[in-house]
Amino acid sequence: MKQVIVGITGNEKEIPEMSGIRFDTVSRHLSEGVTAAGGVPVIIPVGSPALAKAYIDMIDKLILSGGQNVTPAFYGEEKTIDSDDYFLERDEFELALIKEALRQRKPIFAVCRGMQLLNVALGGTLNQNIDNHWQEDVEGTSHEVSVVPNSRVSHLVKSGAWINSFHRQSVKELAPDLVATARDTRDGTIEAYESKKGAPILGIQWHPELLLDRTESRNLFHYLVQTL
Repeated sequence: MKQVIVGITGNEKEIPEMSGIRFDTVSRHLSEGVTAAGGVPVIIPVGSPALAKAYIDMIDKLILSGGQNVTPAFYGEEKTIDSDDYFLERDEFELALIKEALRQRKPIFAVCRGMQLLNVALGGTLNQNIDNHWQEDVEGTSHEVSVVPNSRVSHLVKSGAWINSFHRQSVKELAPDLVATARDTRDGTIEAYESKKGAPILGIQWHPELLLDRTESRNLFHYLVQTL
């Protein structure tokens, strides 16, 4: 049986700070989630958009990982917050990956920033700042989630499950071809979406890779590798 190759988008980080030495970085927990589900993870470093087709040709499925804010110009806005947490080259590269993955109809599993970027790529917008959605401790959970019955997520995560929260931006206007399938029970923030037309797309606002000890998180990675 052919093994499923899952590409995971990487980030860049200067280590140590101010050294001028840049490293390709991404949470290893994403790779662990893929491996535990029977897939083969491959990290995709930030690169030229011209490389997008070559990368998507190589993989079976794509994970858009977390990270910086999405540049507001991509959803028709100017920056309204005091932040320098942006990475234009990463936005441009991952938008090219998304375009090519959609063209080839290869599944996309979008996590946190990845969910926000995919929404933008499909015509949606973002809230540039949202309060009470950043937990201080890396471990543990932050709030409950309400899941739409009979959605893809409902077969993987129970309504009322507790999830973590590490985002300061969120989906504002959902792209026309997407439907919200999970929301924060406190304020209605969109926590998951999928395609209205059945395209192999699943967006998750929380970080399931940091909760791999929980059945719901393992379910999500198994679904990505074996079904999506």
